[in-house]
Amino acid sequence: MKDFINKFKIPTLLGISLILIGIGAGVFLVLREQVFLSGAATSSQPENINVSNIEDTSVSISWQTSSPSFGFITYGQNSPTEQTVLDDRDTKTPQSHNIHYVTLKNLMPKSTYQYKIVSGKITTETLKFTTASTIIKQNGFRPIIGSVLDEKNPLVEGIAFLSISDSIVQSSLIKNLGNFLIPVSQIRKSDLSDVYPLTNSTQGKITVVSPKGQTIALFNIKNEGLTLPVLTLGQTLDLTAPENPPEPISSPTQDLQIYDLNSDGFVNASDYSLALKNKGKKVNSVRSDLNTDQIIDQPFLDNLTKNITNQKNQ
Repeated sequence: MKDFINKFKIPTLLGISLILIGIGAGVFLVLREQVFLSGAATSSQPENINVSNIEDTSVSISWQTSSPSFGFITYGQNSPTEQTVLDDRDTKTPQSHNIHYVTLKNLMPKSTYQYKIVSGKITTETLKFTTASTIIKQNGFRPIIGSVLDEKNPLVEGIAFLSISDSIVQSSLIKNLGNFLIPVSQIRKSDLSDVYPLTNSTQGKITVVSPKGQTIALFNIKNEGLTLPVLTLGQTLDLTAPENPPEPISSPTQDLQIYDLNSDGFVNASDYSLALKNKGKKVNSVRSDLNTDQIIDQPFLDNLTKNITNQKNQ
């Protein structure tokens, strides 16, 4: 009888041990999966949600995530799931971004829409926005143009926001070579009742946000348009302060002409963008009227930056 009991004792203890080990391993894997999913959810959580460029038939919605995540928007008048729109940079399928920017078009004027942001495995609660009424008139002001550097390289991913007191925030994705352009001819009042009455004394603020930081520029709006000096992440530039006028350019006129690559009489962000695009080429391959064989290299870019001015070359 004793031999009979011992015959089954060892396998039974072994089986119980294996069961306990299996349960422990299962719990570990479940907990690890929960931690993984929780971390993924946190990194794709939409933050700093902004509604900008509100017009009668379009609006821009942007947000940030702490790590690259795919994202899109669903929206509609009766339900927030009637239509789906991808990021402006995506074509057929969502791509991963830290900075997300979606433009909704073909909207109805003076209408309220519901929308949700889908970011990774997260879907936000239902949010709302209201479009403006249709207005034909414009204020006649030309766009604000600028470019942004991440240290010495053009910013790759970011959004430029234009803030003016009592008006709807305007925005633009950072495009190729770190450039941005923000139209202001139909910028709306904050209550959407009319076009905002800009003047040459109106103060504006550009805030560029990116995964690597931000930069801010304060300035006065100009009727003929405004090209800002090249902005750099981490920089705050106040062009409204009379006690801090631009430093005088000490270079001779001929030197300034070398850096005026588009021959518009100014050395500004447009020239810097053109220089980046033609890096490695000779200056006279960009401006055929210059008798020089200077190469567009990093020292050239550094000198161009030092000679940037809003004053016309004489």
